[in-house]
Amino acid sequence: MSKEQLTANLFAQQQFNDHSEPAHIIRVAFESGVDSEFDYGVADDLWPVEAGARVEAPFGRGNKNQVGFCVAAGLSAHESFADRNRLKYITKVLDDSPLVDAELMELARWISGYYVCPLGQVLGAMVPAGVKRAAGRRQVRYMYLLSQNAQKKQIKSRKQQTIIEILQELEAFDTYSAGQLDDVLREADCSTDGPVKRLGEKGLVKLCRKTEFRKLPVIPEGLRIDSSREVSLNNDQAAAVKQICSDVETELFGVTLLWGITDSGKTEVYMRVIEQVIASGKNAIVLLPEIALTAQTVQRFQKRFSKVAVLHSGLTAAQRNAQWQMIRSGQAEVVIGARSAIFAPVPRLGLVVVDEEHEPSYKQDTVPRYHGRDVAIKRAQIAGAHCVLGSATPSLESLVNCAQRGHYKLVKLPKR
Repeated sequence: MSKEQLTANLFAQQQFNDHSEPAHIIRVAFESGVDSEFDYGVADDLWPVEAGARVEAPFGRGNKNQVGFCVAAGLSAHESFADRNRLKYITKVLDDSPLVDAELMELARWISGYYVCPLGQVLGAMVPAGVKRAAGRRQVRYMYLLSQNAQKKQIKSRKQQTIIEILQELEAFDTYSAGQLDDVLREADCSTDGPVKRLGEKGLVKLCRKTEFRKLPVIPEGLRIDSSREVSLNNDQAAAVKQICSDVETELFGVTLLWGITDSGKTEVYMRVIEQVIASGKNAIVLLPEIALTAQTVQRFQKRFSKVAVLHSGLTAAQRNAQWQMIRSGQAEVVIGARSAIFAPVPRLGLVVVDEEHEPSYKQDTVPRYHGRDVAIKRAQIAGAHCVLGSATPSLESLVNCAQRGHYKLVKLPKR
């Protein structure tokens, strides 16, 4: 073998399908921490692939499959880093829909550049491990009537008639309104699904499957407290709420440093502002130091707001996945958590609160290293939301920012 042939074999990129040119090109950032992004071809049977979804792709001289995030899709030939005829091809798409939306992708790129960390590692840290491996997810069987006017008199079996009556009462006429199979069988006193199979053979019902997540309580019942008493605002609190709500209503990015001494009622101010944000059709993230994420704190928010999600290190993988999926689907109005909760896939973000913003626990000391407070401010800026930093002993950098930056404001709560 000649020297030229040896060099070509060492560095040539292997092709993974029979097409001379790929129909689709995407850009991938690998979670392994490779400090570059790489372009790959996508075969028609795997297309479409959206930015934010994970893929498997051969990497390196050994072409071992690695997991990475698609960070750009539908690239043209002149946008691609590589020769179009020599691209490798992805082997699998791991997610039906993106795990990282456009706003979070922009935030990830900012973190990657600002804190000098590979983009793939940032994206990998944004998505909880329980979400990646679908912890607690299960497929549940449902059933519905194919005809709203199913004639029971055509059916001799009493149990089959009962099943149809139950589905008609549930108004289960499509996949969205379908009744859970086990519940229907239990109510119809059926020990097997034989009657359902007979109805299916007659073309009267149809089975379908839905993905559900096992939901476990994030607060043990024994720790629940009563926090239903009414709270009246003092003059300083009322003025703070009015000022922050006025800034929120502009729907422009801004930062308020809420400097309140201990027991001055900062949490009540947060809640009043959150109520205003929710009333406007938007959602909020509340970051707390890990040590402050007690059952009592979460309970206080759950007493005030009906749709609260919680993300912190004490949750199991199944709990974290269930909470994350609830957030992504828009079922949570308020997300409470430690620093990593700033990566929650909250739609229509209107407010970010960082309580005890001076706390050193907001600093992540493993890759990717970042400061949760600063990332929270950037997240709010990208979303066009308002950010509230609360503290009894504000950090020096926040005080300096209030003095020097126009989009920072200082609001004080000087009384207990």
